[in-house]
Amino acid sequence: MAEDLPSIITKAVKYSSKKLQDENAALKEANRLIKMEAEKLSCNMMMAEIDHSRLEDAMDAELRGACKEASDLRQKLHLQAQEKIKLESKLVPYRLKVANLEESMKADAARVENLEKRSADREVLLGKVEKERVDTKAELGKAQEENTRIAAELAQAREENKKVAEELARAREETEGLKKQTDELKKQAQELEQSFAQVLAAGFDAALEQVSCQYLKLDLSMVSICNEVVDGKIVPSED
Repeated sequence: MAEDLPSIITKAVKYSSKKLQDENAALKEANRLIKMEAEKLSCNMMMAEIDHSRLEDAMDAELRGACKEASDLRQKLHLQAQEKIKLESKLVPYRLKVANLEESMKADAARVENLEKRSADREVLLGKVEKERVDTKAELGKAQEENTRIAAELAQAREENKKVAEELARAREETEGLKKQTDELKKQAQELEQSFAQVLAAGFDAALEQVSCQYLKLDLSMVSICNEVVDGKIVPSED
């Protein structure tokens, strides 16, 4: 009986060693499977981040393009406003010129009236008035020529005033059209921002749902798109 004890101990040691080896092999296999699952999850998260980054870059580029187009429209609107001011400033000298022409016509009318009065007295001083009549006739001719010239200038001024008014109306129509385009671009930019926020929230929720499914016991109550990490802890964002 005493001679069989070492053999029994040897067999027990071999059995324990084999059992430990089997358990160690099983643990290594389980560790390998867990490592493979972790690598697979890491790869999926990396692909999701790449897709999200691509979408974010595309949205950002589109938003920058819309902002640039709105800026160009505002610049064009500013130039149209300056052109409008220039056109309106052109009207001022024309109005002043028309007023001066009207005053000149009144003065000429007064001169004609004075000449006609002087002609009525020609019977009293025939000799003297005859000479004055010739002079007066010459002055009257000049006055008529001046009136004709003034009338032509007035007609030209009115035509130019009409053209300026038409250009001003066109400028106003273009300004109104640019304003409508600017409002539409602003609306599109707001819609893009809202769509980007919805895509970002949907991506975050999908990632959170995958983590929750993979780690059922993991507490995700503090995980939110609005929170941030401070000193290794999740805290609500101040924004």
